[in-house]
Amino acid sequence: MGTKQITVIGLGQMGTRLAELLVAKGYKVSVWNRTRAKADTIAGVQVYEDVQEAIRQSQLIVICVLDYAAVDRVFDSITDKAILVGKTLINFTTADPQEAEALETSLAGVNAGYINGALQVAPDQMGLRETTIIVSGNQDHFESSRDTLAVFGGNIKYLGDRAALASAMDLATLTWLYGSYTGLIHGIVLAQKTGLPLSAFNEILGEITPGFTEFFKHQIGVVEKGDFTISQSPLAISVAATQRIHHAFRNANIQPAFVKGISDLLQQAEAQGLADQELASLVKVIG
Repeated sequence: MGTKQITVIGLGQMGTRLAELLVAKGYKVSVWNRTRAKADTIAGVQVYEDVQEAIRQSQLIVICVLDYAAVDRVFDSITDKAILVGKTLINFTTADPQEAEALETSLAGVNAGYINGALQVAPDQMGLRETTIIVSGNQDHFESSRDTLAVFGGNIKYLGDRAALASAMDLATLTWLYGSYTGLIHGIVLAQKTGLPLSAFNEILGEITPGFTEFFKHQIGVVEKGDFTISQSPLAISVAATQRIHHAFRNANIQPAFVKGISDLLQQAEAQGLADQELASLVKVIG
């Protein structure tokens, strides 16, 4: 069973939501925030002026601050590092894998366990059965904090004992998200420029998206197996298709940089002799 005593460090919108969920589940919650006024708005918590004293209260610490520079400032302010011994720290601050790895090493040096987490939903979506909580880090510390993590979301994805893995998953999926969203916005502009009703674009996009999701999953499988024999989509077809897209944007006087970058990437792959391989062979160019 997870501890019912917990400390939350950082009370932005997400940190506040985490504290509220814990209080609602009967946890005794100690909190610290750089600006005390935010802490005073949360019912049922014990507010501490000193972050070290807040950490001293609990074996399980949840951190959710702006960035890893803020995380570093929190730990730099702890003069008595002995208070961290044996504790489990769950950090939901967005990081790159190298930052997560460095913090894991630092905490291991004081015999504290580190669970690196990633949250990809808005605060009001936290605490739901379908909410995904991505975590990685020391397995024993993960198991001991599983009940607490379940307060934040019902779909817990534990990726392994390396803390960097959660950050890698976070950034990999966000790369896909922002790339897709940028493509969506460019598609909207092309539709507007050419007189295509956005309602029609919306309808067709909704219908074809599930199929493309399966295609993407197939492409991941191609890379995982390392067999780039053509199975669904020859790279050569996409070379021609992305050139047509680039020309259409240029002819419509739309900012072409995004689509030109895609076209250039495919042409680079073709120049490297990948035209007669599966589209996923693009990884050979990028990696």
